[in-house]
Amino acid sequence: MGPLRLRPRLSVALTLTLVATAACSTRSERPHVLNRQAELFLNDRAWIEASDGVALTPASVRRHPANPLLVVDRPWERTGILNYVCVLHDVEEGLYKMWYQILGQQKPDGTPSDPGDISSYSRALYAVSRDGVRWEKPELGLAEFQGSTKNNIVFADPNAKPRGTPVYWVVKDHAEVDRAKRYKMLLNLWDFRGRGVGMATSPDGLHWTFPDYANLLGGFDTQNVFFWDDRVGAWVGYLRSRIGGKRAIARSTSPDALHWSSPVTVDRPLGDDPPSWEPYGPGIFKYSRARNVYVLYAAGWDARSGVFEGNLGLSRDGVEWFRFHGSPFLGVGGGGWDRGSVMPIPTETVVDGQTGVYYVGSAHGMHDAAPDRGVGLALLSEGGFAGWRADGEGSVTTRLVEACDREPSLFLNLDAAEGEARAELLDVRGAVIAGFGRTDCDAVSRRGALVEIRWKGQPSLERAVTQGSFRIRVHLRRATLYGFRVVMPRSVNALF
Repeated sequence: MGPLRLRPRLSVALTLTLVATAACSTRSERPHVLNRQAELFLNDRAWIEASDGVALTPASVRRHPANPLLVVDRPWERTGILNYVCVLHDVEEGLYKMWYQILGQQKPDGTPSDPGDISSYSRALYAVSRDGVRWEKPELGLAEFQGSTKNNIVFADPNAKPRGTPVYWVVKDHAEVDRAKRYKMLLNLWDFRGRGVGMATSPDGLHWTFPDYANLLGGFDTQNVFFWDDRVGAWVGYLRSRIGGKRAIARSTSPDALHWSSPVTVDRPLGDDPPSWEPYGPGIFKYSRARNVYVLYAAGWDARSGVFEGNLGLSRDGVEWFRFHGSPFLGVGGGGWDRGSVMPIPTETVVDGQTGVYYVGSAHGMHDAAPDRGVGLALLSEGGFAGWRADGEGSVTTRLVEACDREPSLFLNLDAAEGEARAELLDVRGAVIAGFGRTDCDAVSRRGALVEIRWKGQPSLERAVTQGSFRIRVHLRRATLYGFRVVMPRSVNALF
């Protein structure tokens, strides 16, 4: 990989006005082949050939009114502080699963730990929800606390001698043929060689087998994350690194989740970041509901104030990143329970038809050993990480595309609840395809990730698709466009 590239900085107020020219319609242009997946525009111009009267707009989140959704309220939780949290949206089982860490101030038997050492005797606890909002703490019967197993403790620190913070991240591997290893956990681990990360396995996410040795050595002292990346055909891990005395994010790959490559830095504080700002943890995941979309929920830490807030980053490959500057996309609450710090949890979830962003919040700084922490939820439009907004009249024209289906429909991911959107299809020369013009299109005035666009007298896009490659031009009025999808309506609920 080449040297780390300086990420482009765009003001969210920037208005791009580009006019398509005849040169854009040359015969040599190769179309972007669609594959039934959703396409998101993000911050770049990978799918945009021309635009007029629109501005890049980052995600706008809304805190859930039921916050905080989970708090420390059981005797075995009060032995320490709520620290890192992992959430898994198990669509297969229709459940939301949470593993959360209590950094203990007591040993597993309830006796006090060493004075001032809150990193010792960490416990992993478990909660479950059917709607992503109301969480239950089941009696698991797995670990003893003060003579009883009637608790939701999954395990205590598996390290023989507690040293530091044994944080973990859990995924469910649907391709794993060995049912005993269906769940995988990346956790901080120490062996005779020193510190690193190791891979634990489980058949159900509750009964775990821990490794004897670290799989990758290094001082990765935070919530490191990993996932299967279908774009590169490998497991990808994002780990804490340091450059110039500041925290950074490194990337490692593995064919089997056991043997990992040497981590390479992919994000770090740069010259236009505040001098006291650092990305505290590698909060990255691959968004599965669209093609080639990687999302960074950076727990941005200000070393001067001690405040954590959520910063948003986007990437097409998980290596080159764009981070939005200015106001954080998930800042501290205005005087509420999360007024001191928030740390987003980097996981893909859908709650009530919207993209959910779970986070750990506190009325204090996250480095304060305060007992008031909880888990909250913020919501944004599904896949609405970044959109192109027209406050008045505007338009976005895609590059030349080619559909894979013969009779698909066009679905837009947009927010036109306070305005409207229409679309038209253009041929390779830039001319409107007969029957698919702006005036033929029914206006839509609503928000959603799958807003179907219809043209009068056209049951599908067949007439446009069969004539060859085409462009999509979306006309916006007081609306935001996030992406599009060209797929047969009967396949709209599938990823492919």
